[in-house]
Amino acid sequence: MMAVFDPDLDTATYPTTNPILDVADHQRLIVNPLLTTVALLGVWALFRFALEVRNLGLFLATLFAALVCPLLIQYHCLDCGHTDFALRSRRHACAAVVHRIRTDAGVSALPPAVKTQIKSWVLSTVVAGLLYAIFRHQG
Repeated sequence: MMAVFDPDLDTATYPTTNPILDVADHQRLIVNPLLTTVALLGVWALFRFALEVRNLGLFLATLFAALVCPLLIQYHCLDCGHTDFALRSRRHACAAVVHRIRTDAGVSALPPAVKTQIKSWVLSTVVAGLLYAIFRHQG
Protein backbone atom coordinates (compact mmCIF):
# COMPACT_ATOMS: atom_id res chain seq x y z
CA MET A 1 0.00 0.00 0.00
CA MET A 2 1.35 3.41 -0.96
CA ALA A 3 1.37 6.33 1.52
CA VAL A 4 -0.62 9.35 0.40
CA PHE A 5 0.74 12.83 1.11
CA ASP A 6 -1.82 15.31 2.43
CA PRO A 7 -0.39 18.87 2.71
CA ASP A 8 -3.03 19.87 5.28
CA LEU A 9 -2.21 17.04 7.65
CA ASP A 10 1.45 16.25 6.99
CA THR A 11 3.45 19.06 8.54
CA ALA A 12 6.93 17.56 8.12
CA THR A 13 7.50 19.57 4.94
CA TYR A 14 6.48 22.91 6.43
CA PRO A 15 9.22 25.28 7.55
CA THR A 16 10.01 25.00 11.23
CA THR A 17 10.75 28.69 11.80
CA ASN A 18 8.32 30.63 13.92
CA PRO A 19 7.08 33.68 11.97
CA ILE A 20 6.21 35.53 15.19
CA LEU A 21 9.81 35.32 16.39
CA ASP A 22 11.01 36.54 12.99
CA VAL A 23 8.73 39.57 13.22
CA ALA A 24 9.94 40.41 16.73
CA ASP A 25 13.56 40.20 15.62
CA HIS A 26 13.05 42.72 12.82
CA GLN A 27 10.93 45.31 14.65
CA ARG A 28 12.26 48.68 15.76
CA LEU A 29 10.09 49.53 18.76
CA ILE A 30 10.57 51.95 21.64
CA VAL A 31 8.81 51.21 24.96
CA ASN A 32 6.89 54.05 26.60
CA PRO A 33 6.03 53.42 30.28
CA LEU A 34 4.70 56.93 31.01
CA LEU A 35 1.05 55.90 31.28
CA THR A 36 1.96 53.03 33.60
CA THR A 37 4.16 55.24 35.78
CA VAL A 38 1.41 57.84 36.21
CA ALA A 39 -1.12 55.10 36.99
CA LEU A 40 1.22 53.58 39.59
CA LEU A 41 1.62 56.97 41.27
CA GLY A 42 -2.18 57.19 41.51
CA VAL A 43 -2.33 53.64 42.84
CA TRP A 44 0.28 54.52 45.47
CA ALA A 45 -1.77 57.54 46.60
CA LEU A 46 -4.96 55.45 46.75
CA PHE A 47 -3.11 52.71 48.63
CA ARG A 48 -1.95 55.17 51.30
CA PHE A 49 -5.44 56.68 51.54
CA ALA A 50 -7.07 53.23 51.84
CA LEU A 51 -4.73 52.39 54.72
CA GLU A 52 -5.42 55.70 56.47
CA VAL A 53 -9.21 55.36 56.32
CA ARG A 54 -9.06 51.57 56.78
CA ASN A 55 -11.41 50.83 53.91
CA LEU A 56 -11.10 47.20 52.78
CA GLY A 57 -13.05 47.69 49.54
CA LEU A 58 -10.83 50.57 48.45
CA PHE A 59 -7.73 48.59 49.46
CA LEU A 60 -8.78 45.59 47.33
CA ALA A 61 -9.66 47.85 44.40
CA THR A 62 -6.24 49.45 44.70
CA LEU A 63 -4.56 46.05 44.65
CA PHE A 64 -6.49 45.16 41.50
CA ALA A 65 -5.48 48.47 39.89
CA ALA A 66 -1.84 47.77 40.76
CA LEU A 67 -2.06 44.41 38.99
CA VAL A 68 -3.61 46.02 35.90
CA CYS A 69 -1.02 48.83 35.62
CA PRO A 70 1.66 46.77 33.77
CA LEU A 71 -0.86 46.22 30.98
CA LEU A 72 -0.71 49.96 30.23
CA ILE A 73 2.89 49.88 28.94
CA GLN A 74 2.95 51.10 25.35
CA TYR A 75 5.32 50.82 22.39
CA HIS A 76 6.05 53.17 19.51
CA CYS A 77 7.25 51.93 16.11
CA LEU A 78 10.17 53.91 14.74
CA ASP A 79 9.31 52.89 11.17
CA CYS A 80 5.61 53.73 10.81
CA GLY A 81 4.88 55.75 13.96
CA HIS A 82 2.22 53.34 15.24
CA THR A 83 1.60 53.33 19.02
CA ASP A 84 -0.16 50.48 20.84
CA PHE A 85 -0.01 48.48 24.05
CA ALA A 86 3.14 46.38 24.56
CA LEU A 87 1.10 43.19 24.89
CA ARG A 88 0.36 43.47 21.18
CA SER A 89 3.89 44.37 20.09
CA ARG A 90 4.65 40.94 18.61
CA ARG A 91 1.73 41.30 16.20
CA HIS A 92 2.95 44.60 14.76
CA ALA A 93 4.24 44.06 11.23
CA CYS A 94 4.32 47.29 9.28
CA ALA A 95 5.66 47.54 5.73
CA ALA A 96 9.23 48.24 6.89
CA VAL A 97 9.27 45.16 9.14
CA VAL A 98 7.91 42.97 6.37
CA HIS A 99 10.53 44.38 3.99
CA ARG A 100 13.35 43.55 6.46
CA ILE A 101 11.99 40.01 6.84
CA ARG A 102 11.71 39.47 3.08
CA THR A 103 15.16 40.85 2.32
CA ASP A 104 16.56 38.78 5.17
CA ALA A 105 18.17 41.79 6.81
CA GLY A 106 20.19 41.04 9.89
CA VAL A 107 18.87 41.59 13.38
CA SER A 108 19.72 45.10 14.56
CA ALA A 109 21.08 45.70 18.05
CA LEU A 110 19.40 49.09 18.46
CA PRO A 111 16.86 49.55 19.84
CA PRO A 112 16.91 46.56 22.18
CA ALA A 113 14.04 44.09 22.33
CA VAL A 114 10.78 45.14 24.00
CA LYS A 115 11.32 42.80 26.97
CA THR A 116 14.81 44.20 27.56
CA GLN A 117 13.49 47.76 27.48
CA ILE A 118 10.69 46.93 29.92
CA LYS A 119 13.14 45.28 32.34
CA SER A 120 15.44 48.31 32.21
CA TRP A 121 12.52 50.69 32.83
CA VAL A 122 11.38 48.63 35.83
CA LEU A 123 14.90 48.53 37.23
CA SER A 124 15.43 52.26 36.81
CA THR A 125 12.04 53.02 38.40
CA VAL A 126 12.81 50.83 41.41
CA VAL A 127 16.25 52.44 41.83
CA ALA A 128 14.72 55.93 41.56
CA GLY A 129 12.10 55.02 44.17
CA LEU A 130 14.74 53.66 46.54
CA LEU A 131 16.89 56.76 46.12
CA TYR A 132 13.86 58.95 46.76
CA ALA A 133 13.04 57.01 49.93
CA ILE A 134 16.64 57.22 51.16
CA PHE A 135 17.05 60.97 50.56
CA ARG A 136 13.59 61.74 51.94
CA HIS A 137 14.37 60.14 55.28
CA GLN A 138 17.82 61.73 55.56
CA GLY A 139 16.65 65.32 55.48
